[in-house]
Amino acid sequence: MRFGPVVVTVVVLAVAIAAMQVAPSQPKAMNTEALVTASPQPQTPVFHSAAGFDVVVPGGWTASDRSENLNRRSRRLMLISNGPQPQAGAAGLIKWSDLPADYVVLEVTDFSFPGLPGAPNESSFPLDWGSAQPAPDPDGGIGSALRVQYLLQSFTLTAHYGSAASAADRDALSELVASIRPQPIPTSGAYGRWEVVGPLSSFAVGSVTRFQPSQSRGSAFFLVRGEHTLFAHVDQAYQFMGAMKPCPIRYDPAARTFACDATGERWSRTGAQLTGGGLFGLAYQVAIVKEGLVLVGGGITSGGRPPDEADEFSDPIGVPAAAISPTKNEIIGRYSQITTTSPIERASAKLVTRNVALARDVIRGAYIRPDIDRVWVVAFAGDVRFPGGGEVHGRWALFYVDAKTGGAITMSCCGSDDWPPGFDALPDLVPSGN
Repeated sequence: MRFGPVVVTVVVLAVAIAAMQVAPSQPKAMNTEALVTASPQPQTPVFHSAAGFDVVVPGGWTASDRSENLNRRSRRLMLISNGPQPQAGAAGLIKWSDLPADYVVLEVTDFSFPGLPGAPNESSFPLDWGSAQPAPDPDGGIGSALRVQYLLQSFTLTAHYGSAASAADRDALSELVASIRPQPIPTSGAYGRWEVVGPLSSFAVGSVTRFQPSQSRGSAFFLVRGEHTLFAHVDQAYQFMGAMKPCPIRYDPAARTFACDATGERWSRTGAQLTGGGLFGLAYQVAIVKEGLVLVGGGITSGGRPPDEADEFSDPIGVPAAAISPTKNEIIGRYSQITTTSPIERASAKLVTRNVALARDVIRGAYIRPDIDRVWVVAFAGDVRFPGGGEVHGRWALFYVDAKTGGAITMSCCGSDDWPPGFDALPDLVPSGN
């Protein structure tokens, strides 16, 4: 077969991974209505791809699932050809200009080419090849890009065809692209990177339900339905902290709060930290509604300011009433359960004023709310190992703790010395230990 010049056409099935890649300031609102316009499923013969799409493959064409990384930017998921399947090189790349001149190949990747933005909204099916826009092709050819988004995830559909490709095969691309459909969403269980937990109508406003995902890689979460927002809080607090292990949380229906029993910390139903410094809201996953079903997934996200309870619930809760403030020994006992220092070789705590904590700067650049007037400075010595890893990252961990509630304000770890610098020079308002 003679090789000739190749014309390349690119179609981008879109992009926009929410929460996971670019962390939103708060969980997504649930009124996402028709994320994808419902449309009939394709007729046979149908290729059911592992990428989550069904496609009608023209007679005489071939299709295969792929798993090939491209330039650290894209991952090839599926490939459809009017002949034998092209093979990728060691770097996952296919030299499209080397294809026979009569070849037509369609590939699906999960990232668009540099410079091509993702679709601004969820796309409707069937897809329209005719709305593709001109775009550069990495192999030097002229291409077109169709930006499409499905369930906040992006894909790129790229069509490559040679200069001698038949008119029938070229025309088949439009029908092939139009045949692509997302695979049906089950009423429950795993759906790609999402967990389907049931119909939205089965969750009353104000309800809190814990789920253990069917996918082994997924984290358990509490689904909370607010008036305007669905929250999917991960069932462990203090995610991604170097000095602190995650703490399992439980929901307290009487108090309408989440609690970490190790520290006594409390969080609202929207995930806001109610005790301590207010900086450590609950980590969450994205929750959306599609075809009346609630889907949770997209990776774990933290940060941002959760909505106020009054914006979501008719029975909002405030800051829990202060109980008896914890003693020095109680503070050490609480935080010894969640420090990443192990084994603990030495532990100590000192009570200081807010002004002293800020002036001495034992934890550099720490923010302490003005209404917190007393701070426990809690130190632990020993090997610091982050959760899930065995490597030693340092020899001490240090915490600022709200003296009134025992809630975490901020933390630090991993210095090379065996004890936090400056700790021993701090004054102590409770030298006796209580």
